[in-house]
Amino acid sequence: MRGTRRSGHGRRAIRREIEAALAPLVGLPLTAATRAVDMATFGFGALPAAVTGATGVVAAYRLHIQEIWRIQQEGEILVGYADYFFPPDGSRVARADFTARDAPRTRRDDLVDAWVAHDPDGPHVVAGVRGTRAGDLAIAFGDGCVLETFACSVSTAADGSDEFWRLIPPRATGAERTFVVTAHGIEH
Repeated sequence: MRGTRRSGHGRRAIRREIEAALAPLVGLPLTAATRAVDMATFGFGALPAAVTGATGVVAAYRLHIQEIWRIQQEGEILVGYADYFFPPDGSRVARADFTARDAPRTRRDDLVDAWVAHDPDGPHVVAGVRGTRAGDLAIAFGDGCVLETFACSVSTAADGSDEFWRLIPPRATGAERTFVVTAHGIEH
């Protein structure tokens, strides 16, 4: 797969494959935005409670981002990956003394929460998706906000630390496959 990433034809195929994988998100509302350490997680759509047995909303599609990302609107950055390294609003801890990995909240949490809540007309609804030959994604919302990723490595790692992002589909039959984009290409 490493060779197809660099060839012109293979690179176009990667873009098309990303866009096809993301296409089911169009029309779905954002239903979750959280993190696991520095990995951003976004949920889209909702599974019926009868299927999940859960009392709250369970996202139908889950997007895990392990690379540089941001949410912008009309060129203004609303929140991004690096906000993780700053203390949350109201913290008395100086940035130099702040260790994000050990903190229950970061500035990024505050900014993501504000972004999720900022639309008085309801949730952010996916209006369009785009992939790039480098493995990036862009998810455009109806309110003009765009979630973008930025692949920043061509190096691969045997331990899987070269993963850029993954889209986990709803599990209906068990045959559904997670779509994973890494530094060496696409995995299914």
